[in-house]
Amino acid sequence: MRDVLAVMWVFAFAPVVVGDPPARSFDSYSDQERAHLKRIHGQPGTLSYTPDYPGGFEAWQDAARAKLKELLGMDRIASQVLGHKPVVHLEQEQAVDGYRQQLARIETEPGIDIPFWILRPLGHEPNKLPVVICAHGHDADGWNTYAGVYNEKQHQVLTEKKHGNPGVQAVRQGYIAIVPATRGLARPTSISDPNGRHGNRICRAQLMHCLLAGRTAMGERVWDITCLLDWIVSDLSGADTSRIGMLGNSGGGVLTVYVAALDERIAVAHPSCSLTCFASESGYIFHCDCCMVPAIKTELADMADIAALTIPRQLVVVHGVKDELHSAPAVNRAMARLEHIYSQCNIREKFRFRWQPEGHRFYPTVFWPVMNSVLQPDE
Repeated sequence: MRDVLAVMWVFAFAPVVVGDPPARSFDSYSDQERAHLKRIHGQPGTLSYTPDYPGGFEAWQDAARAKLKELLGMDRIASQVLGHKPVVHLEQEQAVDGYRQQLARIETEPGIDIPFWILRPLGHEPNKLPVVICAHGHDADGWNTYAGVYNEKQHQVLTEKKHGNPGVQAVRQGYIAIVPATRGLARPTSISDPNGRHGNRICRAQLMHCLLAGRTAMGERVWDITCLLDWIVSDLSGADTSRIGMLGNSGGGVLTVYVAALDERIAVAHPSCSLTCFASESGYIFHCDCCMVPAIKTELADMADIAALTIPRQLVVVHGVKDELHSAPAVNRAMARLEHIYSQCNIREKFRFRWQPEGHRFYPTVFWPVMNSVLQPDE
């Protein structure tokens, strides 16, 4: 497996995959609309990174993290669940296809159970193993898909064809994989939408309830992963808590950006097909409603600066040239910004970005070599 990964590493960073994909038009705004959107979106955020920030880079990170927590509603959530201690319930482990699989759930708030899968390699019991958290996006069954728990054969075939089971990929390389259901996206963690008031979209139903309560949907998702991280560090047997990575595609990639920005226990982060500017230069918004954090671009910064809160840790990003959810100019602008900030910190080598040849999916030949170089799973 390691020899294969070495070859994957070479091809993952070969020049053939780098470059600007064909530009596509993402909107049909009128001139009047464009002028308005440029006026409200066109200015840098109050906490956009500048090299001359008072107190230096670390002072900027401290201020930006504090603002990010505030805008996500993290302190509000904490106050609303004051005194609650998350409890984890574990079901019986079983051996499946060369590894061990265990269903679990964590009560991150009173009455809010987040199910998750634990996948462990066989034959590594004496060793402490690195951990990879795999966060799925808009897929009601995404946590099962990521963990290789398929509802029928065709589900398995389609998933494996697009490398959509990162939890299985992780455990086969020597990691403990933690694959949680994402709140508001997975069926077991969703709030219903009676009468279709929110467009029969469970993620939007979650968002609306959050906004009324002074929260954000993204804040709830970060809260859940933070609770999981606390449990991993304190109670997950066999885990090397100094070696934790996180990855996700689409909405799971957005979640990965925010968790890595706030939680320094994440040593390496891989947001796939997700990290871009919040909006195009003409004002087109790329992410789903449920990913939106009110005032974030104005009171904090654009997404690249938020991702820069991962510094000095590793960040590896991919986008697909055929991904119709994102715009090449916006992606390239965000990536150039991130490269600039990493370079300012003299750790340019810890940031990786590559265009890849397909669409909205994982590209394991890019991210696993980076994960393995940082987390060093056992052979």
